[in-house]
Amino acid sequence: MGLMTARPSSAKFSEQNPYFLDTEELPHWKNLFGNCQPLKLEIGFGEGDFLIEMAIKEAHSNFIGIDFSESGTLKLLNQIKNLQLNNIRVVYGDARNKIPLLFRDGELDTVYINFPDPWPRKRHTRRRLIKPEFVSLVAQKLTPEGHVHLATDSKLYAQKIFDYFNAESLFQNINLESGFLENRNNLPRTKYEKNFIYTDEKIYYLEYLRLARDGKAQKLHKNSSSTYIETNQSQQTQIKANNQDSLLVGQFETDEVKSKDACDLKKVADNLVAAGDQKLAIQVYKKVEDKAQDTLDFNWLAYSISETLGDKNWARKVFKKAENKAENSLEFNWLAYSIFETLGDKNWAKIVYKKAESKPGNIREMCDLADSISETLGDKKWVGEIYKKAEDAAAEYSDFYELADIMYEKLGDKQKAMALYKKAESKAEDSSDLHSLAERLYENLDDKAWAREIYTKAEGKANDSGDFCGLADSLLKNLGDEEWAIKLYKRAAGRAGESDELRELADSLLKNLGDEEWAKKLYKKSEEKAEAFYEFRWLAECLCENLGDREWAKKVYKKAEHKAKDPSEFNHLTSSIYKKLDVAPAKL
Repeated sequence: MGLMTARPSSAKFSEQNPYFLDTEELPHWKNLFGNCQPLKLEIGFGEGDFLIEMAIKEAHSNFIGIDFSESGTLKLLNQIKNLQLNNIRVVYGDARNKIPLLFRDGELDTVYINFPDPWPRKRHTRRRLIKPEFVSLVAQKLTPEGHVHLATDSKLYAQKIFDYFNAESLFQNINLESGFLENRNNLPRTKYEKNFIYTDEKIYYLEYLRLARDGKAQKLHKNSSSTYIETNQSQQTQIKANNQDSLLVGQFETDEVKSKDACDLKKVADNLVAAGDQKLAIQVYKKVEDKAQDTLDFNWLAYSISETLGDKNWARKVFKKAENKAENSLEFNWLAYSIFETLGDKNWAKIVYKKAESKPGNIREMCDLADSISETLGDKKWVGEIYKKAEDAAAEYSDFYELADIMYEKLGDKQKAMALYKKAESKAEDSSDLHSLAERLYENLDDKAWAREIYTKAEGKANDSGDFCGLADSLLKNLGDEEWAIKLYKRAAGRAGESDELRELADSLLKNLGDEEWAKKLYKKSEEKAEAFYEFRWLAECLCENLGDREWAKKVYKKAEHKAKDPSEFNHLTSSIYKKLDVAPAKL
C-alpha cells in the first residue's frame, strides 16, 4: 500500500450520522458534545474496541477517533449507535492531515496511539506515523499536563518512538529510569494487544507528560510499581524451586486480586497447573470463563483447559462460547484452527471455516484463511476457490503483490504470479512500491529485464535520499550494477539534509561499496547536522561499529552525553557501546 494521505469521506459515510464528523473547519467541540469535558483522541482505532471501552469507562470525557480504514470506521459507527454513546465522534482520514484541521493548540487532554504500523523494512520507514514532525504536532495540540499513551510490539520502532518523543522539549517521559513501562493497568487492552499477551510476546509501553512552555511540570518520580510480567517471571522461578511453598500460594492469590481481565487470570490459572495445584487452577479457570469478554478470551481459555487439564468436554463448551462471540473472518479462522488442533474435530472446524469465508475481510485475511484450510483440512479445491475470490476482490497494489507472492511461493504457479505482478505494477503509487516489486521479479521470477525496467520506474518516482539509497542498495544486491548504484548514491547524497539520512547513506557506502573516504565525509556532515541526543548516539555507534574509529566515536558520544536530559536517555547511552569504547560515563 502506498503512503496514505487524507482522502475525502466515502459515500458510505454520507448518511446523516450524528457520531461521524466530516469537516474542513475547526469544530466547536463544546457545541458538538454539549459540554466542556476533556477531549481525548485515539489515533488509529482499528476495530474500535479500545475507544468504546474508554468511552464507557470515562463518561466524563469526550473521545475522538481517527482512522483511514473504511471497514473499521463503519464498524465503530455501528457500535456507537447501538450503545448510544454520545461522548464519541469518529473521523475518517489520515491523522497527520486531520489533526491540524480538528484541534486548536492546547485543546487535547490525552492522545492514545496503540500499535501503529511499524513498517519494518528500511525503504518503508518514511511511511511511519511517528516521526519528529508528528511528535511536534501532537505536542502543539496537547494542553500542559496532558498525556500521550503509546504501545507497540516492535522493539526497533519502540526505540525510535522513545528517541523522537524524548527529543521534543515539551515532553517528559513518565518513567525516568528506563523510559518504558511494563504495563498500563489503568487502560483497557485491545484484542490485538491481548493476543501478544496470550502468546507471551513483549509489548513496549510508553507514556509522556506534556510540559508547560517554561518546561515546568509536576515532579516525576521513578517508576517503582511491580509489573505482572516481572511477577510472572519470578513465579516461574519459584515454581521450579518449590511448587509446594506456601509463599507461592500467597503470591498466586495476590496476582489473582491484581488481575485486570481474563487475560491476566488465565496466566494465574496456567501457573497454578504448572505448580501442581490443579484443583485451585480449575477454580480460577471458571473465573476466567465468567470474566471473558470476546472470542479471543474464550479461544485461549479453551486451549488451556484442553492442554493443561485434559478436559476436552469443558474445552468444547468454551469453544462454543468463542464461536458465539466471533465477529469477523480472522476470528472465525483462528477459532477453526484451534478447534482442529485442540479437539481434532474436522467437521466443526469446517463449519467455522465456512463462517470465516462468509465474512470476507481484507485480502491478507482471505489468504490466511486459505492457508489455514490448506494446512488443517488439505482441501485444495476449496483453497483455490478462496484464492479466486481474493483475486476478484483485489484492488490495490498490496493486494496484487501479496497474491502474486502466494501464487509463486505456495502454489508454484509462475504464470499466475506473473499476471498478478503485472497488475501490481499498474497500481504502484510510489518508489517504494516499485522497489519492492522489482525485487520480487528478480527473486521469484528471475526476470532481470523486467526488474531493470521497474527499477527505472522506481528511480523516476524517487523523492528523497532514502528512496535513492534503498534503490542503490537493491541494485547492487540483485543486479550487481555498480555504475547505476553509484549514480543513485550520488543523487541520495544530494538530497540528504538530515543527520540520519547522511549517516544511513554512509552506512550503505561502507557496507556495499567499501568506500571509506566517501563515508567519512558523510559521517562528518551527519555530525554537523546532528542536534538531538539520539542523532549523536546513533552516529557514535556507527563510527565505532562500522568505521572502527573509536576516538571519533568517543567524541560524538560525549556530545550525546551532553544532550541527555533524563536518566532514561543516559541509561540507554551507557548500555550501548560505552564498554567497547572504554569511556567512563558521567552522571546526570
